[in-house]
Amino acid sequence: MKSVRFLVIAGLLFFSLYGQCFPADVTGRAFMTGGAGTLIFIGDDYMTGSALDSQRKIRLYGDVGFGYVFKPYLAATVGAGFGWQAYSFDDLRVATTAPLTVGAEYRHHFGKYMPRVGAGLGWYIWSVLDDRKVMKDPITREELKRGNVGAYMSAGLDYFVRPTIAVCWDAVGHYVLSEDKDAFPSGYALNEQVLVLRMGIRYYFSPEEKRF
Repeated sequence: MKSVRFLVIAGLLFFSLYGQCFPADVTGRAFMTGGAGTLIFIGDDYMTGSALDSQRKIRLYGDVGFGYVFKPYLAATVGAGFGWQAYSFDDLRVATTAPLTVGAEYRHHFGKYMPRVGAGLGWYIWSVLDDRKVMKDPITREELKRGNVGAYMSAGLDYFVRPTIAVCWDAVGHYVLSEDKDAFPSGYALNEQVLVLRMGIRYYFSPEEKRF
């Protein structure tokens, strides 16, 4: 997939640009993060396109977040993102999701590397659009746009290029409790599963420091 190749190439460029990298103790620091990548619906056959005899066309995903490192191995996180995918039978048909999440991550330093695993809860706003208009179930006329609770698990890696700056890679799996066969008998009625692959930057700072 082109988006995955982009993440790999961008990662290699970061490694080549920074010859000296830094282990860092960021305990007691907050961090801001932003990233971009792609998302893939992997559950509902209508979201994946298989029920429509179609292939997925991967599109963009982006997010921002904030967190605080309580202990060397524990941090709290909040985040917000948005992404979409299209379909081979019609570029104007897209499925979107916007996760708002809160969770925790377990982390451990190995010199300049810091692998992480995380989990948490979320509120997920999803929709199915045709030519930028929200579609409706042809039987019930319910709009294919809802907000539902869900949960996520993640695995990632920070690579410190400065004592307070890290390049990060993440794979995040979301499970959305969106099943509603009464409202959507014609399709899009199952719990959604979404895989996000992203690359970003984390900036660590002390909350007491003045940055402007």
